[in-house]
Amino acid sequence: MDTIGPGLGALCALASGMTWAVINLMVRTLIPPFNSVSINALRTTVAGGLLVAWVIASGGAASLTSVSAGDFFLLAFSIVLASSLGDTVFFESTPRIGLAPALTISMTYPLMATFFATAALGEPVTVRMLVGSVLTLSGLAMIVTSHGGATRGGRGWWLGFGCAVIASLAWALSAIVLKAPLREMDAITAQALRMPIAGLLLFATPWARGAFAAAASGGSSVRWRLAALCLLTVFSATLFTAGLKYAGVAMGTVLSSTAPMWAVPLGYVGLGERLPVLALIGLVVTVAGIVVLQL
Repeated sequence: MDTIGPGLGALCALASGMTWAVINLMVRTLIPPFNSVSINALRTTVAGGLLVAWVIASGGAASLTSVSAGDFFLLAFSIVLASSLGDTVFFESTPRIGLAPALTISMTYPLMATFFATAALGEPVTVRMLVGSVLTLSGLAMIVTSHGGATRGGRGWWLGFGCAVIASLAWALSAIVLKAPLREMDAITAQALRMPIAGLLLFATPWARGAFAAAASGGSSVRWRLAALCLLTVFSATLFTAGLKYAGVAMGTVLSSTAPMWAVPLGYVGLGERLPVLALIGLVVTVAGIVVLQL
């Protein structure tokens, strides 16, 4: 992992966007029988356990115990913001306002993160990065709005809107908080420390009670989907962290937010969804933005 440069870091961020798209599709198939908190608790706890086991098996147990108290606090705070709060309220927003509007609102988080990174971390913002970010996010907005969504003013719409905004802000702040400890450790170790904390905190809430019972009584189909979801969470979380570490907060957050771009071919191949013209145009604009970011 230490040999990864900015180019491979950008690819990691892109790949995390792809896995996040698949995760969102799978989560929607599991609500119900699970609610957003219980499914988030299950996936983060199991994924965290798998990462801890991997670090120990690969001889990195010392890296887990040698983390300073300050870095551990930042890791814990960042995962509380990103997963315990951000992911949970985002999953809560999608059934209230629709997946497309929720994704559109949540896509403001890279711009927030870029502003925070410039102000707090001193990361430079170049013209190329601004142009690439605007192109990429504009293309993503075309993609998600082409599929429509819930009508404004419907029952629970404002609550869903607020949840999406909170998710965006939580993800942006989490990326900033996470950057400091990443200077001292690799992406896998960081997530092995972060994710079990998120799972334990979510299981401490009343909304996550009965999650394991629901998984046990859900049948083999539900359990297989949960297992796949946990594995995807391992890859998505690690790739996202690697993107932040090696590509920087500004570029890493923009490229990791490309889930809607990946959802277009996934929906066409896996679900037989039609491809609106606006979505195809958005796909082209998004790819152009990614190319500009990588020039």
